[in-house]
Amino acid sequence: MLIDFSPALDAFRQEVSSVFNAAFRPEWCSLDLESPGYLALGRQMDQLLIQRGWYSLHWPVEYGGGSDPEDFLRHAALRELEGYYRVPTFGGHGRYIVGPALIHFGTDEQKARYLPPIARGETVICLGFTEPNAGSDLAAMEAKAVLDGDHYVVNGSKLYITYGHYATSMLLAVRTDPSKPRHKGISLFLVDMDTPGIKISPLHCLTGHRVNEVSFEDVRLPRGTLLGNLNQGFYHMATALNFERSGLDLPAKYMGHLEDVAEHARRTGKWSDSGLRERIGRLAAQLEAWRMICWRVVLLQQRGEVPSWEASLAQFYRKDFNPQFGRVLLEVFGPQAILERGDPEAVLGGRVEWYLREGFNNHGQGGRFVTRNVIARRGLGL
Repeated sequence: MLIDFSPALDAFRQEVSSVFNAAFRPEWCSLDLESPGYLALGRQMDQLLIQRGWYSLHWPVEYGGGSDPEDFLRHAALRELEGYYRVPTFGGHGRYIVGPALIHFGTDEQKARYLPPIARGETVICLGFTEPNAGSDLAAMEAKAVLDGDHYVVNGSKLYITYGHYATSMLLAVRTDPSKPRHKGISLFLVDMDTPGIKISPLHCLTGHRVNEVSFEDVRLPRGTLLGNLNQGFYHMATALNFERSGLDLPAKYMGHLEDVAEHARRTGKWSDSGLRERIGRLAAQLEAWRMICWRVVLLQQRGEVPSWEASLAQFYRKDFNPQFGRVLLEVFGPQAILERGDPEAVLGGRVEWYLREGFNNHGQGGRFVTRNVIARRGLGL
């Protein structure tokens, strides 16, 4: 597969690269992703994108998006470059997932309330999908909502909620009809995080990130918070997640990381090891293959098709790449690879140690074996 960008799209990519080069700060790569400094930089960069009209470029023009027919591809190119330059963000679920979902099946009142502040970078929305007993199998969720007059009363808990501790809103999935088949009794709600009865508890991951458990005890949600059709939430979730399935930022981000590692190997003389050069070259080739799959997903979406196994294949590349990258890091940096941020002897600002921990992150969205089965069933018909 070859990607032949149009002259206009190529010019846009060069413009974005120039802007990110000028704005780049080393803290983008070395700060803790949950630190106040990183979040402040994320707000700053979000505002830069908003000022240039790039933040919600992929939305319809009537909601603050672009009007050029090529804007879908421009948005994909922007995402790829955001990953390569490791541009900080203050939380993109509203921009990439919830905003498009609102545009697709939200009410006029919901659009008027949520879309303008999302487009201004003011609203941070987390996703309340995963539960203790419903991880990769979201249809097994147990949190429930019961209609009581003009309100739905929610009880249950959600687990591993990114942004939950500073999000202003949540896109919540709960079971609204336990008598129906499990895929057909789930609904989505737009929830303000300061609603009485919501409790947020921190969970600190091996990678250093904070995620959260969010519990709901007799939380009363007005009927107007229902997003989409009652009991169709599972299918609405799938639609919402399809809006940002390309994952173009991830292989680009890792290519930036790999280039940093290769440059360090050159500076320290380790580049003379032909075996190491071969292993780094193989990783670079793997990243390029991953990138091609991601662009295939984008092109399918541009044609109005829904990617299935292609998006799962992109996920599998990530899960396969992480541990291999970790082995190369240990080979290049040796014992210094395990020194954390803040240690004066830490290499690359302590990022290498974080990359090593990130190598364990191959379980998201079902893990390697679940991902293989999805590819086998949907892509190969097995």
